[in-house]
Amino acid sequence: MNNLEKTSSTVPAQIEKLPFSQLIRRIGPGIVLTGVVVGPGAITTASMLGADYGYSLLWLLIPIAFMGITFMLTTYRISMLTGMPSIEAIRHYYGKVASGFVGVATFLACLFFTMGNISGTGAGMNLVFGIDWKLGALIMIAVMIYCYFSKGVYSKVEKGITICIVAMIIAFYITLVGTGGPDWKASGEGLTHWMFPAGSLVTALGFISTNASLTTGIYGTYLGKEKKWKKDDLFNG
Repeated sequence: MNNLEKTSSTVPAQIEKLPFSQLIRRIGPGIVLTGVVVGPGAITTASMLGADYGYSLLWLLIPIAFMGITFMLTTYRISMLTGMPSIEAIRHYYGKVASGFVGVATFLACLFFTMGNISGTGAGMNLVFGIDWKLGALIMIAVMIYCYFSKGVYSKVEKGITICIVAMIIAFYITLVGTGGPDWKASGEGLTHWMFPAGSLVTALGFISTNASLTTGIYGTYLGKEKKWKKDDLFNG
């Protein structure tokens, strides 16, 4: 009996419901993925759209939320039901050709995505420490190599990204309050008037692709493996 058949025979009522404190400890991959999505690309494109077109493209958050939730739920459920990360599950059920195609496509997407993140990190170090952005990028590459070849580094990365996300949220809110807050009328119009202002399409597509990335969901299944997620967690939410 394979994992899917075992799951279909599992009765949710027989699964022990985890307390809230235990559920909080299992959301680590989601926190890491938040740090992945809210990166230099997302911040840069959002700033460009806001500076050039104001609130008129605020509606993009609606399809982005729909696509992001769909990608995450699909990949996570596949991983928990099969007991394998997404690409391993594709290889198991559809063969090496299919998994190879998905693997190469994912690698290329992540390669260009990572290049943008590394460049953005270098630019950030230039602003904070005044060093050349290329040197900052090299430092980031060294950190990535260390994390890749180190064992037991996941928990440290999770805690570090959590701190960074909290710091970003605080900084964003301070900036929001310092600028007088949002224009609620313009925000409402931006959410309900679905249209692309002239010249905004390319940047808008970049904003969508950066925030609603299928590769993020695939990566999340490998983080879930590090966190030892199993099919019972599906019934715990």
